[in-house]
Amino acid sequence: MKKLYIIILTIFMFSYTTISSQINELGVFLGGSNYIGDIGSTNYIFPNNYAVGGIYKWNLHPRFSLRATYTYAKISGDDAKSGNSYREYRGRSFSNSVHELAAGIEFNFFKYNLSKIGYTNTPYIIVEAAVSNYDTREKGRTFNYTMPFGLGYKMRLAHNVGIAIETSFRYTFKDDIDGYYNGLTYESVDGSGYPVIKTIDDSNGNDWYVFTGITIVYAFGREGCYTGNF
Repeated sequence: MKKLYIIILTIFMFSYTTISSQINELGVFLGGSNYIGDIGSTNYIFPNNYAVGGIYKWNLHPRFSLRATYTYAKISGDDAKSGNSYREYRGRSFSNSVHELAAGIEFNFFKYNLSKIGYTNTPYIIVEAAVSNYDTREKGRTFNYTMPFGLGYKMRLAHNVGIAIETSFRYTFKDDIDGYYNGLTYESVDGSGYPVIKTIDDSNGNDWYVFTGITIVYAFGREGCYTGNF
């Protein structure tokens, strides 16, 4: 029984410390998007469309936060602007739109707290899991799991207001954002009204897309009381 009391007390003390050190951040993401796949440019950071969204962070510790985001982005590719002679000759293009919900961890290289002098800027890395919704020629709009990861730098902009610049990459686990799927493309329609499948041999594997931009957040909630060295 005594051990049980000790365990309960330990959990309570940990919970109190966690709650008393919470700071919330709520804000917006404004930036650009680009796609890497079978059509267009193969540059991994080359924003050519817009991306906008919202972000929420729960700062559990000066070194890491839990974060959740919603992002809406336009995605497109154009062989004529690819800088690749084969793709320029081929001349394919596409456009799509993506809705994405993501959640994960943001890890700060240095201790960070918008309300504490000396802790108001740091580089950070992002690791998340996400689900996205976009249009395909095979099934119409569909859902897919993605794996976002990236890095950024954040700093204090004003009292309780922070700004960050970040880039994050999405691996989609599928090859259908641009109209290709496992080496097939759906291009034309026959007399029956169904797409005609044309086999191709220039698929580069599963698609990627990238978000690059800034976040502006407002911090609120109880000020942190963490005093550890980590």
